Amino acid sequence: MKKMITSIKVRSYELDSFKHVNNGVYAHYLEKARGDYLQQIGLTFKSFDELKVWPVIAHLEIDYKYPAFFGDELTIETVVSKLGETSITLDYEIYNKDRKLIITASTRMVFVGENGNPTRMPNVFRNGFVDYGEWKTEAGARDRKIKEVNKNEKYI
Repeated sequence: MKKMITSIKVRSYELDSFKHVNNGVYAHYLEKARGDYLQQIGLTFKSFDELKVWPVIAHLEIDYKYPAFFGDELTIETVVSKLGETSITLDYEIYNKDRKLIITASTRMVFVGENGNPTRMPNVFRNGFVDYGEWKTEAGARDRKIKEVNKNEKYI
């Protein structure tokens, strides 16, 4: 899988009383990485609005490994780990400058329509994820890979 790399520097207001990054702040770091990933593959808020389909976070999981501190330069590595009919799962690893693993995380985005119900991911979005994520070697192999990923998924 092709990784998307995002960097962020820990700011003082992100610390808790123990002087390390507050656990809730990591969700914001993941949001930044996710936004960078979407931009990299050419998806914008305008894209979502035009097609009347939006990704929403249905699941967020974070495993804390090591604390991050004020001034730390963090690297967030993001990959697509699962591509469904109505959803996509992104996996993340955050490292400090010494490559010490800070957290591992995962988010599942479900695409919803104007009524707020899950809806099939438009092909233009799917193709962006497929092309950027190295899911293809040729059109047929790409389609087989997507089917393999989706065969065990019921709805999302």
